[in-house]
Amino acid sequence: MSTAQIEVLTELLVESDELATSLTSEFCPGSTPLVAPLVDAIDIVVFVTGPSGSLRYVNAAWTRLTGFSLQETRTLGRSAYLHPQDEERWLRFLEARKHDPQRTAALVLRFLTSSGKTVHLEAGAQAVVADNGRCMGFVGTLFDVGNRVQAEGLKEASHRTLETLINNLPGLVYRCRNDRQWTMEYMSKGCEVLTGYPPEALINSERLTYADLIVPEDREQVWQNVQVSLREHRSFELMYRIRTARGEEKWVLERGRGNYSISGELLGVEGFITDVTREKHEQLRLRSDSLLDPGTCLPTPTLFLDRLEMALRRRESRPHDSFVVLVVHLDQFAKWRESLGTEFRERALLDVGKRIEAMLSPIDSLCLWTDSEFAILHESAEANADSVAFAVEIQQALRPPVVDGNNEMFLTASIGVVTKPTGHESADELVSLASTAAARARNVGVGRIETVEIDPASKPARKVRANG
Repeated sequence: MSTAQIEVLTELLVESDELATSLTSEFCPGSTPLVAPLVDAIDIVVFVTGPSGSLRYVNAAWTRLTGFSLQETRTLGRSAYLHPQDEERWLRFLEARKHDPQRTAALVLRFLTSSGKTVHLEAGAQAVVADNGRCMGFVGTLFDVGNRVQAEGLKEASHRTLETLINNLPGLVYRCRNDRQWTMEYMSKGCEVLTGYPPEALINSERLTYADLIVPEDREQVWQNVQVSLREHRSFELMYRIRTARGEEKWVLERGRGNYSISGELLGVEGFITDVTREKHEQLRLRSDSLLDPGTCLPTPTLFLDRLEMALRRRESRPHDSFVVLVVHLDQFAKWRESLGTEFRERALLDVGKRIEAMLSPIDSLCLWTDSEFAILHESAEANADSVAFAVEIQQALRPPVVDGNNEMFLTASIGVVTKPTGHESADELVSLASTAAARARNVGVGRIETVEIDPASKPARKVRANG
């Protein structure tokens, strides 16, 4: 009820300690007999209390709601109709109105019916002050909010259940902004188990951000891959390394997607991060046990990295040796993976692998680096000079559709190229640079090429080339 409406009702309070038996004869001398029926017809309880807070007048809505008549209410103590645990809150509420007579506020309280049931009523009140400053009492309204309280209670209970479920998951549920710091807005309690930091240490923090936990060599690749997925409005899945509060390095698997408004505006990123260190080490062990991938018959990443390490060692002893590292990312393959069967997917990768392998010399190496990326070690006297032309040839070789029965799959490739390695880099570092360059290329637009030229005097210098 508004302030103006309550001020009208204050006219119903007279200066004497006793209220009249009717609104028309003593509340409002000179008013028409229609006032009482009109007030009694209101569904909201209209009340008047004395200075002590005990009810001295209520309209008929009170009787309909609680079962107490006006006469009973005026003779009963507050404990008969006000929940014992809320009586003190009621008095504090009225006392606050007394010190600020013009202030109106609402408070949800529990009242008791004549049958002993509890009803939730939202109280609004205003103090009535005489000319000499003495508080004459209070006038206000009581509004039934039982349905609202029940709905809020169910929502709160549901929220507690969901919060418990989230906090018991073996990982970290998060919501963050799409900035390079991955500024966290929410993190579940799994944060401390995963990272060693409590959620409050990272949420909206400038001193310590989630990006600070990601191993520096993996940060750019994580950023670029997420940006590609957000631009395409699809979910992403990444595996990378973080460093915990104790300095321990962990492999984590992150699955997430963008949160968009109805208009398509990106509001943030939401997802789940879990520890896969054990699985990653087991995967590396299995890879080391086999030199060839059983699906594509290509060298495994372990064998590929070994060959790349050998090329780096040769580069140290023979500076004139030339080689480049390329990562070929199949742009649409992530989407195709969701709709294709496992057998078709494997045959498609086998087809792509054969097309690329046909372009390589006997001393080159090729491997399936991830589910949608091939890594290439290209060695030739002119490898650095013709690296972009070589990448373009690979793109052209992949333009014809992959055909399997009645299915056709058209693919484009974004390619990252690392040129002029000095021999002082690690094999992992070179592939990571090439993969990040491929991610940057497809973040600009599919079917592009980006080169990274190693500058021995400083950080890698980047050169970008858009194909077509």
